[in-house]
Amino acid sequence: MSFEDSLEQLKRQFLHALPDKKKQIITLWISLRKNWNAHMLSAVYREVHNLKGSSETFGLSDTKQIVDKLELQLKGLLNAPAPELPTIKGLDTLFHQLLQNNMRGQPSPPVVEAQMQQSPYKPAKARHDHHIAIIEDDGNVGAMITKQLREFGFSVQHFLNFTSFLVVQNETPFDLILLDLILPDWTEEALFEAATEFEKNNTRVFVLSSRGDFDMRLLAIRANVSEYFVKPAETTLLVRKIHQSLKMSEKQPLKVLLVDDQQSMVDYFSSLLRSHGLMVKGLSSAEQVLPALEQFEPDLFIFDLYMPEVNGLELAKMIRQLDKYTSSPILVLSSDDTMQNKVSIIQAGSDDLISKQTAPSLFVAQVISRAQRGHDIRSSASRDSLTGLLNHTQILVAARRCYNVAKRINSQVCIAMFDLDHFKKVNDTYGHAGGDKVLLAFAHLLQQSLRQTDFTGRYGGEEFMLVLPDMQKPLAIAKLNAIRESFSHIVFVEDGVEFKVTLSGGLVFSDECEEFQDCLLLADKHLYEAKRLGRNQLVVSPSEQD
Repeated sequence: MSFEDSLEQLKRQFLHALPDKKKQIITLWISLRKNWNAHMLSAVYREVHNLKGSSETFGLSDTKQIVDKLELQLKGLLNAPAPELPTIKGLDTLFHQLLQNNMRGQPSPPVVEAQMQQSPYKPAKARHDHHIAIIEDDGNVGAMITKQLREFGFSVQHFLNFTSFLVVQNETPFDLILLDLILPDWTEEALFEAATEFEKNNTRVFVLSSRGDFDMRLLAIRANVSEYFVKPAETTLLVRKIHQSLKMSEKQPLKVLLVDDQQSMVDYFSSLLRSHGLMVKGLSSAEQVLPALEQFEPDLFIFDLYMPEVNGLELAKMIRQLDKYTSSPILVLSSDDTMQNKVSIIQAGSDDLISKQTAPSLFVAQVISRAQRGHDIRSSASRDSLTGLLNHTQILVAARRCYNVAKRINSQVCIAMFDLDHFKKVNDTYGHAGGDKVLLAFAHLLQQSLRQTDFTGRYGGEEFMLVLPDMQKPLAIAKLNAIRESFSHIVFVEDGVEFKVTLSGGLVFSDECEEFQDCLLLADKHLYEAKRLGRNQLVVSPSEQD
């Protein structure tokens, strides 16, 4: 369903509930008239204000005109003594008009701009969905590169000529092409022209050439190819560039936590943001926020300003008291975007106030911009600077959270500790530059091989922790053994010297431990047992090896 269809459905649902909503407001007004008090007046004002926001969002111009007048008059009474009879009668008239407005005319359509059809944010493809073509007429070279990339978990297809590649490309386009410039069926000029067209259509092109001279590189630059490698291309560098070019480091879309006491507004804004590729968790109660944060780690918070019991400013202050979200962007939604309100929300720790009548494309652009900043802040604070994996603190947090969830819902989580074998010798022999290549290669292999729901972190030095929630034991063991095996086949090159590195690992499953700390100790025990037994192997509890 398109966003426009979804919006039309939400509008119909809102219109269906609108008469009852108006009657609820009238009932509150009648109670207030009988017993005038500040608490009831605030409740009436809040409901009118919310209806104003909904009317603006769904294009109900007649209703909005009446509600604008009601809101203005009620706002003037909030900090004033009980009004005189003429003021009450004036409000009676407006509330009566609001009630009579139910069936008059059709609402004007909400503003849905043409720009909304083109999302300003495109979430990354799932890692395993990227397909790579290697076009290399030397069968041995092509086979070697194909084998190495497949060890990293890539989907790779090798072609001996450009013509056979085009047959497949026209049916199922590749995401990235590794292109040799000396092929039997196409000239260099024609290949550069083709590369230019591929890049225009978002298919990345990496040149693999035996020539690295200025003239050839200049031709490649003018063809807008993404990268240029002189043969033999170093596999670890090639993998890193592939990850960067295809933006494969992003595991998930930008995430937004939205809170509005009106379900219609939750549905509308959630649908709007999801149509642009964001992941949204919409809540209609402020009390649901803290439990939601146990499973959903947002890059951005959006709170309605006027909500019963807990308003948006109070909720923003509460979020700011959580260490993890002290720097996360918070936006506040309101139909009242006066300077006074803007100042109030900034003083409460929020970043900005957005009017509910903001044009959809502008609203989405602001949300994406701030969510990206929140993601970058959260990532820099939680990621290891070299590998991009979770740092020591955050992988422990993820592991503990997954363990607690598994215990609560009676599911399973695998916690694994991996260590690079003889890594000190790698550093001593090939220098820290060589050691860093190995660490990066393992990080890329993990990112490529595991699910988006899994967690990987650099525990310290050459030691890594993996957390695999809700995976059956035989499958987890097989998956991690496959990673270990693939890594042992990767060829590293430093100063012209080739070498390989192996891994040792210890696995533990949550049903083996009474406490989370017990799992850590047992995983470490298994890891050192793997080292003692000769390295390049996994050790699990005896019952799991049967």
